[in-house]
Amino acid sequence: MRKQLGVLALLASLGPPAWAQTADFSSTGITACSPSPQNPVVDEPYTGYQATGYKGSMERDSAWFAAVRAISQPDGSKRYVFRQAPAKSQPVFESIETLPLGGKAIGFIAYRQGCGDLLDAHGRSLGLAPFNTLEAEFRSPDMANSVLLKRTVAVASSKSSAAEPEMAKSYARFTHGKLIAISPHQYHLGDGLTSIDSANSELSASHLMAMHVSTPDGAGILDLISLHEVLEPRWQGVGQISDHGGNIGKNGLPEQSFLLGLDAAGLHLHTLQGKAIALPRFDRMKFQHSWLSSGDRPPASKTRRDTSVLIQTLELDAKKQVLSCRLYNHDLQALVDEPIPAAYCPHPGGRDNAYFAYSTAAGTQVYRKQHTDTGLSLQHVARDIPGKLIYLLDSGPLLLQTAKQPPYQLVTPEGTEIADRSFDTVEHRGCGHIAVSRGGQRWMLRQDGSLSTTMTFPFSC
Repeated sequence: MRKQLGVLALLASLGPPAWAQTADFSSTGITACSPSPQNPVVDEPYTGYQATGYKGSMERDSAWFAAVRAISQPDGSKRYVFRQAPAKSQPVFESIETLPLGGKAIGFIAYRQGCGDLLDAHGRSLGLAPFNTLEAEFRSPDMANSVLLKRTVAVASSKSSAAEPEMAKSYARFTHGKLIAISPHQYHLGDGLTSIDSANSELSASHLMAMHVSTPDGAGILDLISLHEVLEPRWQGVGQISDHGGNIGKNGLPEQSFLLGLDAAGLHLHTLQGKAIALPRFDRMKFQHSWLSSGDRPPASKTRRDTSVLIQTLELDAKKQVLSCRLYNHDLQALVDEPIPAAYCPHPGGRDNAYFAYSTAAGTQVYRKQHTDTGLSLQHVARDIPGKLIYLLDSGPLLLQTAKQPPYQLVTPEGTEIADRSFDTVEHRGCGHIAVSRGGQRWMLRQDGSLSTTMTFPFSC
């Protein structure tokens, strides 16, 4: 009887929960679990044994037995206290579990009235707001003495009809038992990724995680090592774009790899460290390695970085059709200082051509593709040649539609008309097969600019 009275007196003397004296976590955007006497106790309290022995046999948890003491209740159930907690204010918990906190450090998850708290062996808070669950989430081989904890808590549902509260997560990193970082926000359960044209469906870097918050509503990217938000959660969606056909860096990721943030203005490019890269508006990005002519491509090398990649950004219309593109080298330096109309944008599998040309209202522009030690470049060969580009031959001449008669004229890359190469009609049959006519005579226009009376059709290409 005396023992039972002692237990009742202890329970009566508890007063406010231990977590009532912790920091004001609301200022950090991290909310706490709310204890309630109506919340059920844990189904199966931890009793100091875990299946870590041979073939999963139960093994004694020495850290638990050294720090925790069980107390019998009048109904025969057990409650648990910390042996080293002050006797006058010793809280009683429904369950206490051990949790590694980096190196040899051990923390304790103590549950009471539906909420858990992370405490040390004396029952003191280790700096986290109360939670519904807490678990080790991410282990890095380079951080053997550190552990990342995912903390979940029930929050008010954003859907008024939802019967159950939503769960949100935040993260904390401990090293040798010390709290060294807390995520800036509390995030919805889910990955935060959205459908972005040409973006990866998941983040390639294992320590990066897409996430989103509800206030303000937005997606971002969290670095799970530093718990720094690489992209703040203010985007409609986030993603990553990588050149998987290019070189692989020391970190095992493609050297050309960027983070994307989507808002009403389009996509915004960032480095993997979150630094913004200022580019004109775009809706899609792609990489191309076969744009240079075969005679100008640098030799393959396993030790030298591939600087021949062409990077394109595309602007799309409401139906996701390409309106224009912009061209960049591997350092994202613009190769042309204006957008290229969609009809002239480079595409994989194009013909082996040393020149690049396109037409605007000002005329036709012609460039010579080049590659130097610093990467791709375009040398202007001709500006504002009168006429609209219809076809660029492999050898360099351009077939233009002009205001003259006959309307179709073959010119050199410099814009000089080629004699006896004007036509009334032009029919591009595909795969470089071009049929032309003048005065009732028909020819095939070869890729070197010569004419053939043998009419051909492409079989396959």
